[in-house]
Amino acid sequence: MKDTRPFGRIAFCGTVTDCLPDSEFASLATQLSAATHPGAPPSLVVALASELLGQDRIRLPDWVDSETRYLVVLDVPEQAALRLASILRLHKPDRRLQVCRDPSVVKRLVISLNRPAAWEGILDAYILGESLVVVLGDMTVREFPAKRLPQIRRLEPAVLKRFEIDSAGSYLYWPDRDVHMGPSQMLQAVDPMHLADVEIRRYEMEKVSLALLDMRKDRQLKQAEIPGLSERHVRRLEREEARLTVDAATKFANAFGQTRSEFLDELSQRLTALRRTGTNRSSDGTDERLPARRLGTLVGTRTSGTGH
Repeated sequence: MKDTRPFGRIAFCGTVTDCLPDSEFASLATQLSAATHPGAPPSLVVALASELLGQDRIRLPDWVDSETRYLVVLDVPEQAALRLASILRLHKPDRRLQVCRDPSVVKRLVISLNRPAAWEGILDAYILGESLVVVLGDMTVREFPAKRLPQIRRLEPAVLKRFEIDSAGSYLYWPDRDVHMGPSQMLQAVDPMHLADVEIRRYEMEKVSLALLDMRKDRQLKQAEIPGLSERHVRRLEREEARLTVDAATKFANAFGQTRSEFLDELSQRLTALRRTGTNRSSDGTDERLPARRLGTLVGTRTSGTGH
């Protein structure tokens, strides 16, 4: 998952806040500008293209450096916008500069940065060839091949291009087919690690610990036999005292003789099965669950030592 505070500093420069719909949003923008988060570089500048390009250019903050990102509302002709990279001295403009013709992008940014996780918002989106390109609320740019997104993979090219961005940046909407799709749906379709993280968060930590314990016991491995993880850390994961991370999931997969995707798929199936059976820990701390081999049969997974 992305850092919930993706930028060390944020500056809304010049009159760009005029793009915000009311004083409440302006107040939120001011709060975002005042806050600093030293552990979350890089920083972000939000401005109007005309105010960055004109003879009386606005002065950028003193903290602007070679890592600073820019979100620019394009209120000038595209030909003039070509000067932005040189004016801002951007060596890698494709990575640091995002321009958008829609001034509502400023509102969507403010909303995104006030979400629990900024990546859950959408700032901008467009079709490039056979892919849907989405600028998420943390300014990361993700390219999704349309054929890998079940909701839109059968849309005709002309229909595919006719989508709208929700005013709050929560989803994309294709009115011709009444299709709504948010960032999490897109990421789940193309990123197995994101899907696993969604599954882990969907169920309480206890279910994850039970699933991990079942998977390890099915393969007759001891807690000390997960290379790269200490016995103590495995024990904490299985006692709901620590949260499963991507790194730990990779190490479990290696120990089980699986690819990471195979491990995550089995984990997801077991979490679903545990939810269905209502398994819980009893009052004395022991587990009340189906025997591991019975659970493996329920979800259609093998219980051999190799995991293949």
